[in-house]
Amino acid sequence: MISSKTLACVRGVLTALVVSAGAVAHADTTGERDRAPRAERSSERRDSAQQQRETRQDRRDDARETRSAVRQDHRDDRRDSVQQQRETRQDRRDDARETRSSVRQDHRDDRRDSAQQQRETRQDRRDDTREIRSAVRQDHRDDRRDTVERQRETRQDRRDDRRDDWRAGHAERRHYPSHGVVIPALPPAHRVVTHRGSRYMFASGVWYRPSGPRFIVIAPPLGIVVPFLPLGYLTLQIGPSRYYYLNDVYYMREPRGYVVVDRPVGTPVYIDDDAPDVEPSLFIYPRYGQSEAQQADDRYECHRWAREQTGFDPSRAMAGWSDAELEFVRADYDRAMAACLDGRGYTVR
Repeated sequence: MISSKTLACVRGVLTALVVSAGAVAHADTTGERDRAPRAERSSERRDSAQQQRETRQDRRDDARETRSAVRQDHRDDRRDSVQQQRETRQDRRDDARETRSSVRQDHRDDRRDSAQQQRETRQDRRDDTREIRSAVRQDHRDDRRDTVERQRETRQDRRDDRRDDWRAGHAERRHYPSHGVVIPALPPAHRVVTHRGSRYMFASGVWYRPSGPRFIVIAPPLGIVVPFLPLGYLTLQIGPSRYYYLNDVYYMREPRGYVVVDRPVGTPVYIDDDAPDVEPSLFIYPRYGQSEAQQADDRYECHRWAREQTGFDPSRAMAGWSDAELEFVRADYDRAMAACLDGRGYTVR
């Protein structure tokens, strides 16, 4: 027995077959009727497709040309940019080269100007130094000339004073006390001199020694030294030596002062006003109260030093020296003595 489901399926198939057959018949009828417009539509579609293909080809060509033009523009821009950068770098190199060259030239000019200025400055300094040295030398020459003139005038005054004093001394010679005279007291302005352990007194050209509470006039022992001689002595040149004569006693100059010597042998020559004077021109005062022994030692040491520095010895006759040479060298000797004594605590004028 056939089920209802199967029957329903068969019925559906048959219905479909009937519908399909009707459609085929209808299609054959309408196909003939629509065949002519379809050919036209196919031709139109072909034309449209061809037109679309041409349009797409034109678009592709335009796009290709556009891309080619853009690429060419990019290449041109890059080329222009590279060329511009190259020119910019070249300009910078040229500018830097010119700047370095200008800076080097400026440095060379500055160094040249600085060297020239330094040369001019050194030349100015040399000229100034030369002028200063010339002025100082001229001042020294003027000072020495003035010093020599003053010393010449001073010596002339001393010669005049000694001449007057010597004449007065000879006129008053009878007033010197004789040897052996005993006096109760010494003159106020006397000097005590120690010689070989004994004490002697010297005042106004007269020598004394103690005799109990009194003092006796004596002839001084040989070798005793007195720093200064009073006015009234006579200067004698006997042979190569110079002597100083006072109250029948002969003295010679030495660094410590005037030493008593034997009566010289020979013909005395009295020193006239034109002879060079080598007597001391320094006045020495002990600032610190140095003893006479210390003063004598200091004077001798300074004399040795001044003699070594100048080659001048006032205790010796300077044979072969002209008056002008003696004047200059004596001035140098006095300055050396003054410097040495000042360093040892003396005031020198």
